[in-house]
Amino acid sequence: MEELLQVKDLRKTFTLSAKQQKIEKTKEKVKVAVDGLSFTAYQGEVFGLLGPNGAGKTTTLRMLATLIRPDSGDAIVDGSSIVSKPEEVRGKIGFLTSELKLEEFFTPNYLFDFFSKLYGVDPVVMAERKKNLFERFGIDRFAEMKVGNLSTGMKQKVSLVISL
Repeated sequence: MEELLQVKDLRKTFTLSAKQQKIEKTKEKVKVAVDGLSFTAYQGEVFGLLGPNGAGKTTTLRMLATLIRPDSGDAIVDGSSIVSKPEEVRGKIGFLTSELKLEEFFTPNYLFDFFSKLYGVDPVVMAERKKNLFERFGIDRFAEMKVGNLSTGMKQKVSLVISL
């Protein structure tokens, strides 16, 4: 099996403000979110991160998506380092959190084009992907409708399609 993701000794800490220390009921000024995480995921494998609240799952995913930098360690996503080549990693993955907020006054069509251009997707590839994904997810009938007028489920589909 081909390695698609190799995580090597990832570590991430956050400095706590006085207010955060009070909320956390701690005198520690630094919160260790991820400490020495290593694993490998292979092509075709379904891989999950499990753990209680505060275990570092979301922080790990944000590092893998290059939204935040690890304090130390690295991860190789399909041959590209999240530390030294984050732009290459972003070109190989899609990342969707449960909190993606789409601007209510734009249409799915406009948003798909906007994000495609932002990530440097070739216009021919963009048009082909949009056609296929909009049809597959049933967005094609709503392509020119303002996001604010879509149902919650349709907004989620639009978010997913944009991430893909």
